Amino acid sequence: MEPTAVRPPARWERRLLGLRSHPTVGPSIRFYFRRREQLLYLVIGGWNTLFGYGIWALLQYLLGDHVPYLLVLLLAWPIAVLNAYLGYRYVVFRSRAPIRTEFPRFVVVYVVTLAVSLVLLPIFLTVLPFDIYVAQALLTALIVVCSYLSLKYFSFRTRHPISPLED
Repeated sequence: MEPTAVRPPARWERRLLGLRSHPTVGPSIRFYFRRREQLLYLVIGGWNTLFGYGIWALLQYLLGDHVPYLLVLLLAWPIAVLNAYLGYRYVVFRSRAPIRTEFPRFVVVYVVTLAVSLVLLPIFLTVLPFDIYVAQALLTALIVVCSYLSLKYFSFRTRHPISPLED
């Protein structure tokens, strides 16, 4: 599988390109362009983690006394996945692929992460000395670490990658 294509820089990134040779900020700007995708993945991934955890925690708080915690997880999942897809598609990987072919691949990655959550959360709750909120946060961190390569090389892959910006 081939990596994601890199689109031409956005308008604000074009302004940064002019500062690449600046003695003070130049090294940071060059680092950004060399690691743009990974840096934005961390930023958007952080947002997705906060958003997904927040949706789950809100639903757990509102529904937790009435429905099992695994059902709460299933209810929060599609909202979090849609938010994640939009962020990764438009900000990180800047994909131009048809949504009808790309979104199912994206969902496959998230179905796997959901299955891992459904299996590991009960185990975490019985083995670890934490409440459900801390256990889910630990599980979320574990899944975030594993998902980048799946998204890059499976969900948002392209057939004809474009070379990233060079120094």
